[in-house]
Amino acid sequence: MSVESQGRRARARSRTPIRDVLAVREFRGIVLSQVASEAGDQIARVALALLVLSDTGSPLLAAATFAIAFIPSFIGGALLGPVADRFSRRSLMLGADLGRAALIMVLALVAVDGTPLWLLFALLLVAELFTPLFDSARAATTPEVLGDVSLVATGAAVTRVLSLANQAIGLVLGGLIVQLAGARLALFLDAISFLISYALLVVFLQRRPPAKESTQSIGVLFGDLGRGWKVLMADPSRRALVLLAWGMALPLVAPEAVGLAYVRQQGEVDTWGGFLMASVTTGAAVGAVLVGRRPPREQLDLVLPLAMLMSLPLLVTGIEPPIVILVVLWFLSGAAQAFLVPVMAFTTVLTANEQRGSVVGIAGAGFALLTTIGYLVVGWVASLTSPAFAVVVMAVVGLVVASASYVVWPATTLRADVRTLEDVGV
Repeated sequence: MSVESQGRRARARSRTPIRDVLAVREFRGIVLSQVASEAGDQIARVALALLVLSDTGSPLLAAATFAIAFIPSFIGGALLGPVADRFSRRSLMLGADLGRAALIMVLALVAVDGTPLWLLFALLLVAELFTPLFDSARAATTPEVLGDVSLVATGAAVTRVLSLANQAIGLVLGGLIVQLAGARLALFLDAISFLISYALLVVFLQRRPPAKESTQSIGVLFGDLGRGWKVLMADPSRRALVLLAWGMALPLVAPEAVGLAYVRQQGEVDTWGGFLMASVTTGAAVGAVLVGRRPPREQLDLVLPLAMLMSLPLLVTGIEPPIVILVVLWFLSGAAQAFLVPVMAFTTVLTANEQRGSVVGIAGAGFALLTTIGYLVVGWVASLTSPAFAVVVMAVVGLVVASASYVVWPATTLRADVRTLEDVGV
C-alpha cells in the first residue's frame, strides 16, 4: 500500500469524511464535471418530455422520453463496461463528453415544430450511448483516486447527492426554460454542459494506464463481459446488493415517470410538475448526505430498512392529495432512496480493480433495463387508469421486493467483507 493511500486512510478516521474526499483534487474534478453535464441532461430530458406531452397528450409517450435515455445504458453498460478495464478511463470519459456534445447539438438544431418524434427519439438514443461508457469509466476510476473504503463510500454519497441535486435543479429549470424560451435552448445548454465537463476532466484528472492489457478484439471484450457476470453473480455480497437495486428500480422511477401527467390531470401549470418530480430527488439528496456521513458498517445496516420505507409514502398518492402534500410525501420517499448509496459503493469496492469496469457496467446495465421497463410500465398503467394509481402499483412492487430481500439477505457475509476492506483497503 502506498504512503499516500495510508495517509488517506488515517485522515478518514480523524476528520470529516466529506471534507476528506473533496480534498482530493482529482475527485473534485470528477464531481465538477458531473455537476456540469448532469444538470444539462436533466433540463434537456424535461424539455423533450414536455414537447412530446404537448404534441401528443399521452402520458405513455412522455414517460417513454425518459425511458429512452436509459435504453443505451442497458445496451452500452453491458457491452462497453469491459472497455473501461482495457483502455484509459480518462480518455474514454473525454471521448464520451465530445460525442454527447456533438449529438445533442444536432438534436437542438432539429427540435422544431413538425419534426417527427421518431427522429428526436433516435438522436437522443444515439447520444445516450456514450453515457454508460462514461459512467463505467468514472465509477471504476473513483476507488483508484480515493484509495480507502471509507473515502470511497463517502465519495459514492457525494456523487449520489450531486446527481440528485442536478436532477432536482434540472427538473425545475427544465420546465421554466421551456415555458420562457422553448425546448431548443434547453438542448443547446445540455450540449454546452458536456464541453464544460470535458474541459474540467482535462485539467483535473491524471493519466493512468489501463487496468488490463488493451485489445481491439470484440471476442476478448465479450469474454470479459462473461467473466464479469460470473464474478458478480458468484459472490453473495455483490449479488445481494445488485439484485436489490434491480428489484427496486420500478418504484424508484414511478414518481418521475408520471409527475408531469399528474399535474396536468390536476389542472396545474407544468412548472408544478418540475417541482413535484424535484421533491423526490431533493429528498434523495438529503438522505444520501445523512447516510453517506455514517461509517461503512452502519451504512450497510441501513440498506434494507430504507428500501422498505421508500415505498410507504408513495401509497398515499392513491388518494390524490393536493400537490403541496404530495411534494412532502414524495420528498420522504426520496430520502429513503439513500439505500442506494452503500449499494453502489460496496458493489464497486468489493470488486478487484481489473474487473470493476465489467462488473459496474453489468450492474448499471441491469438497473437501466429495469428503469426503462419501469418508465414504460408506469406510463402504460397511468394511461389505462390514472397517474396516481400507477404510483401505488409500483409502491406495492417495492414492498414485495424489499420484503423478499429480508429473507435472503447475506448479512454475516456482507459485514465480514466490509470489515476486510476496512482492514486492508481497496
